[in-house]
Amino acid sequence: MSNHLRKTKTGIVWSFINQGGNQIINLLVTFVLARLITPKEFGTIGMIAVFTSFAKIFVDFGFSTALIQKKEISKKDIDTVFCVNIFFGLMLTIIFFFLAPLIADFYDKPTLMILTRALSPIFLISALSGVNRALTFKNLNIKLNTIIILAATVVSSVSAILMAYHNFGEWSILVKMLIDGVIITILFLIHNPLNQKLRFSRNSFMGLFKFGSNVAGDATINYWSRNADNLLIGKFLGESDLGIYTKAYAVMMLPLRNISGVISKVMFPSFSILQDDILQIRIIYLKATKLIAFITFPMMTGLAILAKPFVLVAFGENWLAMIPVISILALLGAVQSILSLNGVIYNALGKSYIAFRVTLVMSVIYLTSFIIGIMVGELLGLVIAYALAGFITAAPNFYIAGKQIGVSVLDMLKNLSNSFFCSAGMALGLFVLKIFLVGPAQLAPIFNLLILTISGSVFYFSISYFFGCEEVELAKKVFKK
Repeated sequence: MSNHLRKTKTGIVWSFINQGGNQIINLLVTFVLARLITPKEFGTIGMIAVFTSFAKIFVDFGFSTALIQKKEISKKDIDTVFCVNIFFGLMLTIIFFFLAPLIADFYDKPTLMILTRALSPIFLISALSGVNRALTFKNLNIKLNTIIILAATVVSSVSAILMAYHNFGEWSILVKMLIDGVIITILFLIHNPLNQKLRFSRNSFMGLFKFGSNVAGDATINYWSRNADNLLIGKFLGESDLGIYTKAYAVMMLPLRNISGVISKVMFPSFSILQDDILQIRIIYLKATKLIAFITFPMMTGLAILAKPFVLVAFGENWLAMIPVISILALLGAVQSILSLNGVIYNALGKSYIAFRVTLVMSVIYLTSFIIGIMVGELLGLVIAYALAGFITAAPNFYIAGKQIGVSVLDMLKNLSNSFFCSAGMALGLFVLKIFLVGPAQLAPIFNLLILTISGSVFYFSISYFFGCEEVELAKKVFKK
């Protein structure tokens, strides 16, 4: 157990390095590309990504996740999942190549056909290293994953900027995706070789299928509940609105990917090993959510308040329509940063079927809110409806997931209360400072952002220290260890 705990802690550190470094690079690249590529061109790739990102779920049909969850795996299991990945990767590449005209017709944008066909090999490329990457996580060798991902991100990002500078527009983003996939696959095959063979075992397949199919089903429903908005915006509002929305959504997802996502990736294999010790899982879960909230709640609250200077500094004046979208989505992002750990509980305990059912219901609620929102108020209406649906369904989500490990909704509210009230105090301080000091001074956006960000951080940590919030000591211990 001590070795397992050590590997888990090390894994979290390397995951933070991976996610933090990757997101910093991607953010910088996004800020550069936002000045070289228009929202319309970003939206064009977003139209294709709605379909290609969904199809990636079926490259391994949840079998890689099943390998991580299974306590003991054999060479037959590895070879069987490799066969499944290759089959689905090849099929998806062929399907997207020949059905590209349908995607172009759906959006009534002929140029999408060639772009979709150019991106179609990404499925086969990803399939080749799917098992290698899954077993890297199973063994909690997050260091190797970090080095590979960061190397691929740097090379693909430099390529994208050079292409955008030479006026390649949306092709810059598409080529970045392909280069990223190729480098990741090559490096995983070299540095974590498994000597897979195209050998299929029916017994292994059936043993992994039940769990994997539930994971794939959950991922499918969850994907469309999160991306039906992109589909509707691209279809009915056009590329520019889609480009604005996808970038605002990406900013909202920062805490989920950089904090919750990092912890989730490491907690899943860790919880899978501890799946018979519910008490230990409950303790770790409560500490993890407490720490996540301590970081994400003030971050997203501050972003909601400082959306205008942030957009002007990071994206430029061509993206002003993003300001109200970011303000609303940021608050939703705070809630979702905690909810994202629920899936780890279901999968680690072998209850992926519950996650599937919950996600199915949630997808209906979200889809309904998207349709109503876009009909009533176009882009801003959709964003408001999405946020309302997210806030209303948060409590039922907590209840169902918490029930699996003996955590009530009241326990969860108490667990998050310090972060909530400290963030509220910080928000009040920022509003006062913004209205009475920074606003009348009419400073440049960059100075507004710097002054208010630093002030907000000081307000938050001062309030936390003053009221003796245990999260401060917890954060110190975690980062020290």
